[in-house]
Amino acid sequence: MKNFLCLFFFISTLCFSQGKYKLMATIETEADFFTTDNQSNVYVVKKDELIKYNKAGKQLCKYSNKNFGDISYVDASNMLKLLVFYKDFSQVVFLDNTLSLNGEPLSFDKLGLQQVSLVCSSFNNGLWLYNQQNFSLTQLNTSYEPDHRTENLDNLLNMELQPDRLLEHDNRIYLNNPTTGVLIFDIYGTYYKTVPVKNAKQFQVIGDWLYFMPENKIKAYNIKTTEETEFDVPVTDFTGFRLEVETLFIQTAKGISVYAAE
Repeated sequence: MKNFLCLFFFISTLCFSQGKYKLMATIETEADFFTTDNQSNVYVVKKDELIKYNKAGKQLCKYSNKNFGDISYVDASNMLKLLVFYKDFSQVVFLDNTLSLNGEPLSFDKLGLQQVSLVCSSFNNGLWLYNQQNFSLTQLNTSYEPDHRTENLDNLLNMELQPDRLLEHDNRIYLNNPTTGVLIFDIYGTYYKTVPVKNAKQFQVIGDWLYFMPENKIKAYNIKTTEETEFDVPVTDFTGFRLEVETLFIQTAKGISVYAAE
């Protein structure tokens, strides 16, 4: 196994250190994509199916809903209320930590919200949405009523927008626009800055660091200092990654490998 450098950053008062990493488990699956929660559980998506594993690779539970088509996105930032987005049917389903339904499905069409292409969880059980028709961000409260809405971002920022990922972290909203970088907004939807990391296939924010994946690389960009670093990974061909407390998850064609810091 190839050694790789690990960047210093804090996750819940713990930090990674430079050192060797050990392969702990491999989840053998041909996943479309995966995500993790802050307890290092792994959520694997294949078409309409969502399967939860612990970091040792043991399957814990499974969810599937064939009424809404394939799963487009899963937000596990709140492991007690997972957000599962079905873009083609403009629906969101909420699940508890056993992947059982947590409340009724949410239809954006019934709320009069057309062409919602991206969704993520927000603080206090709200939601953030990106509307590809009017190029705007909208925050919904727990009653699914708009609390905040941006102007037309295409006009405001004078850039072509084709974003592919939306997330909230530490009172900031992050919108990935591959051709220009990751756009950052405050909790009210006010534009703050653009992190110039282009063509990121996916990204994750931890503290002041934005981790992103251009092709078969993992890089990190410090939002405050603008420092950028690239580090090696223990495989040469991978399609996704996640970082949790002293744990690196790497997705390959064979499955998802779990590495721990020694």
